[in-house]
This record gives sequence, C-alpha cells and structure tokens, in this order.
Amino acid sequence: MLSKYKVLIQSEMTVLESGSVGNASSSDEELEQWEQIFMMRDENGNSYNDKRKKRSIWCRPSCIPVSLVIVLIVLVVLVPLLDQPNIAQVLPTIAHVDMHCSDECRLSLVESIPEGHMYPPNVTHMPTKNAWLDLIDEAQTSIEIASFYWSLRYNELYPYNSSIEGEQVFQALLAAGTRRKIDLKIAQNWPTKSNPNIDTEYLVKKKAAQVRSLNFSKLLGNGVLHTKFWIVDRTHFYIGSANMDWRSLTQVKELGIVAYNCSCLATDLAKIFDVSHV
Repeated sequence: MLSKYKVLIQSEMTVLESGSVGNASSSDEELEQWEQIFMMRDENGNSYNDKRKKRSIWCRPSCIPVSLVIVLIVLVVLVPLLDQPNIAQVLPTIAHVDMHCSDECRLSLVESIPEGHMYPPNVTHMPTKNAWLDLIDEAQTSIEIASFYWSLRYNELYPYNSSIEGEQVFQALLAAGTRRKIDLKIAQNWPTKSNPNIDTEYLVKKKAAQVRSLNFSKLLGNGVLHTKFWIVDRTHFYIGSANMDWRSLTQVKELGIVAYNCSCLATDLAKIFDVSHV
C-alpha cells in the first residue's frame, strides 16, 4: 500500500512540476512579445512607446483651453480686418467730430457762494444760478436734467428771501417747457417724505416736463440717484455738486463746470441720462 501511495504522490508532483514549467515558459514568451512590441522602431528610430508618449502629450486636457484661447485671438484679430471698407468710411466722421469739439468747445468753472461770504473782486467764478439760466436761454430743442431731488421754490417751510434765485430758475424751466415748447426731460430719485419733489409734480401737471423717478431700493436693493447734471440740445451741459435746491444757490458752497458747444462730451453724458430716463 505504501508503495502505491508513493507512486501516486510522485506522479502528482510530476504533473505539478510540468504545469509550472509550462506556465513559466508561456509567461516568458508573452513578456518577450510585449517587449518586442514596445521596442520595435520605425524608419525614424522611434519606438511604439515613444509614439504613445507623444500622443498622450498632445491629447492632455490642458491643451483644450489653450486651443480655445488661440482660436479666439485669431477671430478678434481677423474679423475687424474683414470689414475694412466700413471702417474707412467711419474714421473720417469720427475725426471730424473730434476736431469740431476741440475747436469750439468752451468750458468754465461755476460756483455757489453762501450769503454773507465776502471775497475780493474778480476772484470768484460765474454763479451757478447764472449758468443755469444761461443754459435755459440757449436751449433750442431739449433740456435734460438728472437730479437727486427738487426744492427750488419759496415755500412756508423755508421762508427765506434768498430762495428767490431758485424760484427764478424754476419759472424759467416752466416757461421753456410750456411757452417755448422745449422738450424738458427730468430723471430724479424716487420721492420720499423728506424730499417729496413737489416742484417736478407741478411741472408734470402743467405739461411742461416728462419726469422719471428711479427707485434704487427696488432696482438694486439700496442706494439713490445722486447725479446732478444738465444737457441742453445735446451740445451744452452743466455738471457739478449743486442740487436742484435754492439752498444750493445761496446757502451752500457748490462747484461745477458749464460747457458750451461740446457736442462730443454732451453726447457721452447723454448716454448716462438715457439709461436713467427710460
């Protein structure tokens, strides 16, 4: 019996050894084939592994955004060149406008000096009230005003004689919008209890002006329209610190600039007004 078991064990060991030898030989053959594939070189001496590395370099994800940027740059550079005839037609017009503005545009400082302040002669600039009245007189077709609030007229809350200057400006605007048929447009901040804008309500009632009130709390969540400028005929303009308030003419120091025959600057300023008065 023992001899029988020894024979069986020896035969099994022989089978295992032959199987392991066969597996080892097959794995060696596969390894040699794999090495031959990767070590094979083409006419230029490049191996398969080298080619695969080169392809992986060109196909990296980081190459995609770089390629998009290059395409956009090419479009930005080439597309304007395709429209050269139209550009050639527009350039003389732009040059003409710039030359026109630089030749005829005239700018002057204006200011408000509170009552009781005395200065030597010829050291102060044109009063703000005079600049406003002058712009109203210059108007041929339109007056556009962007303002924080309106309180030009004399009233019982502020019974001061110096409010007469604000009254003069208000009456001049009223006459421009009614008798002279000037297109008077006003963009202002949304009325509040402290600034009810009764002046502009009166202008609307008399059909002297078109008024737009902007509620920045609803539009942007907070803020006010704090702009102060005038545009006349899209040619002349005033911009400064003075509110449409008689106190800005006689009680508070204010500074601004008035411009005549500056159509290019007035047109740029009008872009802001057009956004407010929609």
